[in-house]
Amino acid sequence: MEKPNYQKIYQDIINRNYPDKQKQTEKLLQKEMTALNVIKISEILNVNDTAKNQKHKSYDLNSILEILNEQKLNNFTNIEVSEKFKISRNTVAKWKKIYG
Repeated sequence: MEKPNYQKIYQDIINRNYPDKQKQTEKLLQKEMTALNVIKISEILNVNDTAKNQKHKSYDLNSILEILNEQKLNNFTNIEVSEKFKISRNTVAKWKKIYG
């Protein structure tokens, strides 16, 4: 199954609806589009209606490992990580159990 071209999708959204935020998102759009980068761009654009979109978030393995690595580097608790990335603390605990 082919992955969506998030760079093209977000570039079109920014050009049409948020031309004032092009400079803020420019560096993120040039990077490889991981789940975390997509979330960061969405936050910049204030696209996320968290109540609606929480069910549809998915993370690839690299993003999960990046989140867990950030937790380890900053000595964050599961609650702190869950608040920062707007995910369930139970999800963080599950990831730690699996990918530790």
